Amino acid sequence: MPAVVDHEARRRAVAEVTADLVAKAGIEAVTVREVAQAAGYSTAIVSHYFASKVELLFYTYRATVLRAHQRMEAALEAGGGAVRPYLAALLPLNAEQRRDWLVWFAFWTMAIADQTLSAEQQVRSRQITARVTSLLMERGLPEDAARAGARRLLVTIYGMASQAFFDPERWPAETQLSVLDADLTMIGVA
Repeated sequence: MPAVVDHEARRRAVAEVTADLVAKAGIEAVTVREVAQAAGYSTAIVSHYFASKVELLFYTYRATVLRAHQRMEAALEAGGGAVRPYLAALLPLNAEQRRDWLVWFAFWTMAIADQTLSAEQQVRSRQITARVTSLLMERGLPEDAARAGARRLLVTIYGMASQAFFDPERWPAETQLSVLDADLTMIGVA
């Protein structure tokens, strides 16, 4: 009897390996052969699940976004519905979250020249803005104020994330959380 293979689990495992490689060396340095070797598979198996390197990279981007979304929703629930833990789960505060940001930075660079990735990034940006807007409205902010607050919070987070990589000594986790807290207070939901 042939072994039962969970194909989606295998695709996710390959995407995790790909994300690690992208975070370490950038998109340009990642090859299907290198991914296969790091995952412990043959290139034929990786090619079976992903028709091209672009498809593999696109799936990896989406998997990283989904993982962050799940982490943020879990933090929201664990935090009793507070916005701060939800947003803190997005910041590059630990190794897992830093890796996600390295992957996103690499894909954002690629999205500048790739319309499909650019459209995907736009969708993801709008989704997170809508989610944060909704969370702020649940805390009593009117829709316009919530939308403006969500944009402010996300721009702050994106900016802090880039600074945390380029100047990590000045942007440790405590500083990032302090700036997040200041913005939450300014918006009126702290």
